[in-house]
Amino acid sequence: MIEVKIRKAEKCNSEWSMFLSFPYNEKILDVIRSFPYKWWDFIVKEWELPLDKLEQLISLLPEEEFDIQGPYVSMKKEVKIPKGFEFKTKPFQHQLEAFEYGLQYDRWFLGDEMGLGKTKQSIDIAVAKKLQYGYKHCLIICGVNGLKWNWMNEIKVHSNETGYILGQRGNKIGSNKDKLDDVLNLTDNDNYFIITNVESLRSEDITGALATMCKNGEIGMIITDEIHKMKNPTSQQGKAFLKLKTKTMIAMTGTPLMNNPLDLYIILKWLGYEEASFYSFKNHYCVMGGYGGYEIVGYKNIPQLRQKLEEIMLRRRQKDVLDLPEKTYVDQYVEMTPKQEQIYREISAEIKSNIDMIATAPNPLAELIRMRQATGYTGILSSTIQESAKLDRMEELVEEAVSTGKKVVIFSNWTQMTEQVVNRLHSYNPLVITGETKDAQRQLFVDKFQNDDKCKVIIGTIGAMGTGLTLTAGTVEIFLDEPWNDALKKQAEDRCHRIGQKQNITIYTIMCKNTIDERIHDLVYKKGAMADMMVDGKVTGNKRELLMDLLF
Repeated sequence: MIEVKIRKAEKCNSEWSMFLSFPYNEKILDVIRSFPYKWWDFIVKEWELPLDKLEQLISLLPEEEFDIQGPYVSMKKEVKIPKGFEFKTKPFQHQLEAFEYGLQYDRWFLGDEMGLGKTKQSIDIAVAKKLQYGYKHCLIICGVNGLKWNWMNEIKVHSNETGYILGQRGNKIGSNKDKLDDVLNLTDNDNYFIITNVESLRSEDITGALATMCKNGEIGMIITDEIHKMKNPTSQQGKAFLKLKTKTMIAMTGTPLMNNPLDLYIILKWLGYEEASFYSFKNHYCVMGGYGGYEIVGYKNIPQLRQKLEEIMLRRRQKDVLDLPEKTYVDQYVEMTPKQEQIYREISAEIKSNIDMIATAPNPLAELIRMRQATGYTGILSSTIQESAKLDRMEELVEEAVSTGKKVVIFSNWTQMTEQVVNRLHSYNPLVITGETKDAQRQLFVDKFQNDDKCKVIIGTIGAMGTGLTLTAGTVEIFLDEPWNDALKKQAEDRCHRIGQKQNITIYTIMCKNTIDERIHDLVYKKGAMADMMVDGKVTGNKRELLMDLLF
């Protein structure tokens, strides 16, 4: 039995709330926690939820009995779409729900899983807010530099508004002076969407001018994409970002954040839901230790932090809201050539002999990069031995896929590997996206891969091509190596497995047998053992124990 008492709201931003109490039941708790706005009162042991969610709650718990006490009248809020608004592209049901949510709340966190169309959702909301509040400009801050042109393209697809990148001079982005000139002349800029990257905020002049535009209402809304990239609120960039406040603010990322609770501070602080200083926040949620007591060795009070996040977050998962085609995972094991194995064993022996010293390094995993590169292509490490069992197998997979009319997306952690892939696959005239690819060219490459039937292969680093891009023309993905973090790989996989994909996806991971490749795959992707030990690619747990698992 769930006891529901209806009375005046205490925490909710509405007149009435429902207050729930019930014997401990994990299923009921999971449902309650799925709501973005809810509060737990530790003293009286009851949950408070907005009253307009009662009908939804009852529908989600059909097997439970409800004892409703108080003046219950359906408080379902009718969402009024601003006059004149029309969707340019038809939304999916989950996108429509986010749109209605965004019309009701002005400062919130859109945490939908990759591939659910967060960009479209935020564009639709921004256009509606323009009609609702009369905004002149909506500022888009990209946490990932290469996404500026992607946003320009998405604005064109999903709205009748226009966008402008600060500093834009033709197809190039100018200097900070050009960006500052654009901000100072924003009053004369007729484009609704104004786009920049977070690195621009390192300029005090640009930040100061933007802050002034926000304060005087010239900029009425801010969307921050990939906000998890803005990790350090004490940096010049972080401090500048926190100065930019408007009436309507949406923070966005599809990357799970709870592996590093500190990443949440800048989100909560920017949106106005965290009053504590970063120092106090860190001490409340982190266990300090190590040399001098300054090293983070663990976390505490995580349920409390998760609760705070969920109160302002709308997050849906692909499997819950989309009927996407299946992913098929194929692990491909290859045997190194004798010379390749020789180089690998020599590097491995050297690292094992220095394991105690490596374990004390700030980031011991960086010391293992040479071993990983040896399994990829020996030419990265040797000028005389240039062999790769992985690249041999990759060629076979690409040939097979292309011969059956499929398009292929190939990932690696390292630019040196992508260079070798290009050499091996030159007959396919592949496209390449790495950190060195200019922003405008990046979007041109994506468009070509998506629309040109003659373009069958695109190659990229996980860092540059693994986020923010839509590559649904591809149905075969090949990973020549894997990132340390499972979320980063899933993010890269979802370049193909997202809205618009109609075919099943086959994902190949090529590993050298009896090497560190296998152990990374086992620890990270099968056991998930790294999740609690990794923060920003650095180990926070027992470093020596982890190294032993990876090396022996």
